[in-house]
Amino acid sequence: MEETYDFLHIDASIQNGKLTARAGGMLAAAAQPFLDYLVEILNSLKVIARQGEVNIYNLYNPPQPSKPGMRALARKMREKIFGTVFPATANLAVTSKCQCDCVHCSYDLFKNTQRPSLSTEELKAVIDDALELGSNLIIFVGGEPLLNPDICELVRYVDKDRAIVSLFTNGLLLTEENCKKLVASGLHCLYVSIDSPRPEVHNKLRAVKNLYETAMEGAARAREHGLYTGLSTYATSESIANGDTEKLINIASDAGFHEITIFDCIPSGKYLKNTEMMLSGEEKEKLRALAKRYHESDRSMGVIAQAVVNAPDGAGCFGAYTQFYMTAYGDVNPCDFNPICFGNVRKLPLAAIWHRMVNHPDFCYRYASCRMQNPDYRAKYIDPLPDNVKLPVPIDNFDRQPIARNEFKKGGAGELAGGR
Repeated sequence: MEETYDFLHIDASIQNGKLTARAGGMLAAAAQPFLDYLVEILNSLKVIARQGEVNIYNLYNPPQPSKPGMRALARKMREKIFGTVFPATANLAVTSKCQCDCVHCSYDLFKNTQRPSLSTEELKAVIDDALELGSNLIIFVGGEPLLNPDICELVRYVDKDRAIVSLFTNGLLLTEENCKKLVASGLHCLYVSIDSPRPEVHNKLRAVKNLYETAMEGAARAREHGLYTGLSTYATSESIANGDTEKLINIASDAGFHEITIFDCIPSGKYLKNTEMMLSGEEKEKLRALAKRYHESDRSMGVIAQAVVNAPDGAGCFGAYTQFYMTAYGDVNPCDFNPICFGNVRKLPLAAIWHRMVNHPDFCYRYASCRMQNPDYRAKYIDPLPDNVKLPVPIDNFDRQPIARNEFKKGGAGELAGGR
């Protein structure tokens, strides 16, 4: 498999189960050491699935050495050469509608019935712009993305030579018919959100009867049709202490999920001001140890823990560095947990919004950890917001005086290890 630019090309293959890659072209000699570094990172990861002569390391990065995977490596090489950043991941909300009424909904404060959602044609234009910027993963979110009647058309529209397509779902609509349509449209994988290993707790938190059972059955159905599936959850102080987080990992593994993502409990959405729910350093260390243990086990399922991926010794914060998030109304934020908006695609081209974001004094460098869990960041951007605020909040509402820098995280290859 080869990815080619005038000044550089990359040729890669799988040899004895490991990825190998060679740089060619005018910049080959200078590029090869960094390419070796990227390959070393990938080869340190667990292979959660194999697709012919292609390895799948996690569901947040394209398989290697597929065309989107090679494009991902080339993007990292361009960042190294030109000293600029391109969004690997575009998180696109395609609807505000949802069947659930979750007590912890991170999208709730974004909902606005007075604003029209982007049309299918407008969403296609955003997809085109994201691919032009360098995205190699398009994630459709909501609300519930499967409530968008054109979701399969949108999945189909993404150029599969440039990016893989994923979506996050509550699992209620993973019917036989929908799974067939999603596979035919070219969906690579999906994530089902599960809040607790106890069905009655999950159903109560989301205010839908039998949701846990329906979602787990839908995920199994998706796997039967060839889709890679992940389970998305979050860790709380209670779930770490009582063993529910580990129990859910085991449930996901036994059920046949390919991966589980464990987010930190982040103050966002309905819980925007509830910082007392954030995990302590000690609790994050327990999560890190748990993820490490499962990574080193002989179980094939991957474990992606935010406490590992977004830590200072990991990749740091992805927002405004390797990803952006767009609401169903076209507002562009650093991530789906961060309510600060840098523009709307109905008024500005996506490239201009991205440029504005990554050149802002508080967003022009890689944060060493999740911004939404950082006291200095919250003191400037979150704490002043009124309790009844409607999100997102324009960056123009804040002065341009930068906050004290969190540690700069050099390297810039950490997203290869997974995470949104």
